[in-house]
Amino acid sequence: MSKNRILLAATASLMFFAGTAFADGKSAGQTVDDSALVSKTKLALIENQAVPGRDINVEANKGRVLLGGMLETEAQKKAALATAAGTAGGSANVIDALVVVAKDRSVGVTLDDTTTQAKLKAELLDKLGQGVSINTEVRRGEALMSGFVNLEGTKTKAGEIAKGIPGVKKVHNRLVVAK
Repeated sequence: MSKNRILLAATASLMFFAGTAFADGKSAGQTVDDSALVSKTKLALIENQAVPGRDINVEANKGRVLLGGMLETEAQKKAALATAAGTAGGSANVIDALVVVAKDRSVGVTLDDTTTQAKLKAELLDKLGQGVSINTEVRRGEALMSGFVNLEGTKTKAGEIAKGIPGVKKVHNRLVVAK
């Protein structure tokens, strides 16, 4: 696990120096604290054998941890949320943006999902701009968007964009407006 710890430490350092799109609403101390919380949570998820930790996006904003991604079972989701609650000071500080969708798909469906996700990312970038960072995942035509955004209108617009992408059958808009 030392390799994972080094990777997480490097990620935390990069986040600190690069900043985030929403750091203007946080103090330098909050930014550092959130970076440390992300690293601590991600490491705990990776170390938990009941959770596919590498498949979960972890973000933090003012001490609140957001878990985003697609998992195969409710048991994995429950374990991930419990793990994050242990690092974030309780479940009240954890935002659930996880979706359960079966992972097994044919090569053709996987290729379709990859193409759909690329179209979604391109449209989000084109219509919302470079300053908005939204995590996306598409599985079996279900599109998940997670992360923190600065305005309710951004969340709404992202949902509208996703619904208009060919190949998207269902949208899980789990974006959270940062406070």
